Amino acid sequence: METYIIPIEHQFLIYSPLKKLAFVGNHALAELCLDVAHGRQPRESIPPRIATFLDSVGFFAPDPPPPPVPDHTFHPTSAVLLMTNRCNLRCTYCYANAGVLAPVDLSLDLAKTVIDTVATSAQERGYPYFELCFHGGGEPMQNWDVIQQATAYARTKSIPAKIVMVSNGVWSKAQRAWVIKNLDGVTISFDGRPTTHDHQRILPNGEGSSSLVLETIHALDEAKFPYGIRMTATAPWRDTLPADVKFICENTACKSLQVEPAFNTVRGTHQEASSDENLAFVEAFMDAFEIAVLHGRELSYSGARPWLLTRSFCTAPYDALIVNAHRELVTCYEIASDAHALAHISTIGAIDDAGFIALAQANREALLNRLEDKQATHCAGCFAKYHCAGDCYTRSTKTDDGQLAVSNARCGINRALTAQLLMWHVMAGGGMWHGETILTVPTSQLTAIY
Repeated sequence: METYIIPIEHQFLIYSPLKKLAFVGNHALAELCLDVAHGRQPRESIPPRIATFLDSVGFFAPDPPPPPVPDHTFHPTSAVLLMTNRCNLRCTYCYANAGVLAPVDLSLDLAKTVIDTVATSAQERGYPYFELCFHGGGEPMQNWDVIQQATAYARTKSIPAKIVMVSNGVWSKAQRAWVIKNLDGVTISFDGRPTTHDHQRILPNGEGSSSLVLETIHALDEAKFPYGIRMTATAPWRDTLPADVKFICENTACKSLQVEPAFNTVRGTHQEASSDENLAFVEAFMDAFEIAVLHGRELSYSGARPWLLTRSFCTAPYDALIVNAHRELVTCYEIASDAHALAHISTIGAIDDAGFIALAQANREALLNRLEDKQATHCAGCFAKYHCAGDCYTRSTKTDDGQLAVSNARCGINRALTAQLLMWHVMAGGGMWHGETILTVPTSQLTAIY
């Protein structure tokens, strides 16, 4: 039985991730559970009252099997088109340094080739639809003509298309109307209060963009169009993040918010966090999380997902055909060109001018094996390993003297936030959490039982 003891604020969280079981107890109960899980104490020797309780919460049940390693066979059912490196903003933390490099756009012919491939693959696998996502490297809507034509082309396929976009939301009125009529969903980058957003997401002339993005969001709300908001948070976390989440909850109808911390102060880079920064972000996130709950909204962070058991942080390296404007096949949405520090391990082929797809399977296998080896070694023994699944590799891999190395910076955030979210659900459930269901068990019953 895979069981972990997580000390939190003078309490002990007893956690069996494969059973999605978490409850609190004192030190003695925690040690007892650990001894039982590791086979050091037989069930028969446990005092009957405690054994009855542990049986009632499902602690003695055998663990379900761990989530399987994803299949390495490449049958993509999702197409991700990195449309351009052009951008109408100059965000302070932009990892791609968009809008300042020599402009490169993804062509319509290339988009059609990718759509054809993914539609056929989805149909052959018996899927009800294929997915098409317009994504970054820049602002997708800057390649406006190709987005419209690629969308129209995807709708002609014999299998339905689910078409979405990730965008900064700085659109014209005509573009808003087109999105509402033609797409199935969007994710809008919006950082919160105008003071925060305008400081971080600025126009080329130095002015803020919040009023333009809010026009787009209000148009989506009025049309009841499905969308989510992706926030990027920068320090000082406690002074900004809770207030920014509160602003979004009170000024938009968005139900799903995702926040990611940015530590870099130089465009075109990722920067590691200090332990103090980790702690400050975790505290600010939990404050913001409770604000979102009070407003009936969901706030998430990609590295802390206790409700999810998986062996892959995201499906991009496995099931997505991701193509950038340079005609390269890549394994991450961030690899818009070979200028990215991890492009050499993330580029797995190319599409030539004739539409021939040359997949470098050896490159792809090398990356997938690297991700899985990390989970088997670096992540072994971590209670969050089935939730963050080794984390986003572009944010948890660093170069050290030209060599690739694992970064522990985000691990601290992932573990701390996973533990805090587990404890929050346990307390909300009266002392226990089992999967997605909140169960009412008086906390006093658990803390006094042993």
